[in-house]
Amino acid sequence: MEQREEATADRGAGGSIALLPLLQAEHDRRTLRLLRENLEEEAQIMKDVPGWKVGESVFHTDRWVTPLTDELYHLRPQEELVHKRFGFQWYM
Repeated sequence: MEQREEATADRGAGGSIALLPLLQAEHDRRTLRLLRENLEEEAQIMKDVPGWKVGESVFHTDRWVTPLTDELYHLRPQEELVHKRFGFQWYM
């Protein structure tokens, strides 16, 4: 009986592990979409500033720096940032 329960638990964990690359890919796509939208908005806002380079990194590195949630959502409505941070929490 215990072996069957362990085998069922192992299959459930294996399914979760198998989904991780898919979930990571979806997260990456969402991040890149937000970054692209932010660059378009930055170009629109800063179009009259001489010498401004849209998308120029503030970091002195060529490596990828994962953006923080605040950086991704700073040009979005406040409700989107709150939803991203707290998800589906409901307060009574």
